[in-house]
Amino acid sequence: MESPDLPVEDLAGRIVWLCVGGASLLRSGDQEIRTGYLKTPVDEVRVSRAGLPGDEQVYETHGGPDRVVLSYSVENYAFWRDTLGLDLPQYAALGENFTTTGLTEFEVHVGDVFAVGDAVVQAAQPRSPCHKVAARHRRPRFTIEVARSHRTGILYRVLREGVVRVGDTMRLVAREPHGYSIADANRILIDRRDLAGARALLRVDSLAEAKKAELRDRLAAAPPTDPKELS
Repeated sequence: MESPDLPVEDLAGRIVWLCVGGASLLRSGDQEIRTGYLKTPVDEVRVSRAGLPGDEQVYETHGGPDRVVLSYSVENYAFWRDTLGLDLPQYAALGENFTTTGLTEFEVHVGDVFAVGDAVVQAAQPRSPCHKVAARHRRPRFTIEVARSHRTGILYRVLREGVVRVGDTMRLVAREPHGYSIADANRILIDRRDLAGARALLRVDSLAEAKKAELRDRLAAAPPTDPKELS
């Protein structure tokens, strides 16, 4: 279901933690996983289209212009504590750069533009959680639980570079009329049977190119559709 629209002036959040991290090793049982998932707090960081200084991506598919900043909300931390009893670290528990308050996947829409500090960023896609989420917290099904909850985190592209500081407000300054939240997009992306949703989401211009490619591949592989269903 599409999320209700929200006046631009009514949505704002705040940066509670800023975190960056270089490549390091995460141990999972007898296995060592090289990752940029383990991050530490900083007071401020310059956000650029090329990334954040001190932040490193191990895999090429984990970076790029549509995946510069990962945010996760303290409201989600509370959800995992209340539903699963997980005592998560205060910051970067899901590998995020921005730990925020007031901006969950259910409130932020694909394409939402936020002014934060001296920078301007745009929500490009839901984060697709990988096995490292489960490995870090030693909960084998946690990656699946995160995906199915739609509390995946939000990936942003950078529209204007600038310095962001802890405590800065993230204020919504522009919203597209399509009505799809990040949670809506995640639901459609993981439900391969939802062809109508895939067609609709594919029309969202600001959706990350990699996600558009996923949707095109799904539709190309689907059985022929009655033209009446497309009207």
